Amino acid sequence: MDEPLNRDMKDLSPLALLAAFAFLAVPALVSQWQRLGLTRDMLWAALRGTAQLMAIGYVLTAVFAAESWWLLTLLLVLMIAVASRSAARRGAPFSGAFWMAFLAIAAAEAVALALWGAFQLVAWKGQYVLPMSGMVIGNAMTVAGLSFERMWREFEQTKPLILAKLALGATPRQACQEVIEQTVKAAMIPNIDTLRTIGLVHLPGMMTGAILAGAPPLVAVKYQLVILLTLLSGAAIAAMVISFLTYRCFFVQRLF
Repeated sequence: MDEPLNRDMKDLSPLALLAAFAFLAVPALVSQWQRLGLTRDMLWAALRGTAQLMAIGYVLTAVFAAESWWLLTLLLVLMIAVASRSAARRGAPFSGAFWMAFLAIAAAEAVALALWGAFQLVAWKGQYVLPMSGMVIGNAMTVAGLSFERMWREFEQTKPLILAKLALGATPRQACQEVIEQTVKAAMIPNIDTLRTIGLVHLPGMMTGAILAGAPPLVAVKYQLVILLTLLSGAAIAAMVISFLTYRCFFVQRLF
């Protein structure tokens, strides 16, 4: 984007940032009134989120200034590792869930980086790669977690059918074909629904941010389309990798 930043977009003072917490006042008061017990959780989440965002803001400032490819790569690996740890919590029944999640998320990110570079869609600079990679990694993390949960649920529900197929001579892969299919489809639903309703129901975050920064709407739309297609691709890759790896655990770990 060659357009200058929007001059109307000013830096927020600490006092103005603190005033943003006023958005929590109404739900906090209702929670206290109705004894819902949400006030502490909301306040803690807001404080933690603020601390994390401020910290990453300083980290990104340093990374952008350094313009170091190895530092950028290290940060991407760290992001994938943290995302894998989070996704693996939903794959507790499966041995090696962390490494399965790591492989799935890393594969989604690797394909994204390869295509961005091959078609010169995104320059290899921190200010472009990190924000867009963060969206890819975060989306793949969510899909991986959903795939773990759905695979286990589908297996539990169709266990008698799988055993019957095995008794009739089907291979483990053939017996679990329907489970794999349902898992991948279910994990893809959020991304597919987003593409179906984009521009009609909501304006996505990257497009909105680019417009606020002063980019022409059509330029923002083009970048948003790139990231949405990348997210859809990454979701499919993550769901397939998790499904193809986890179904084997039912037989290797004897989870019947």
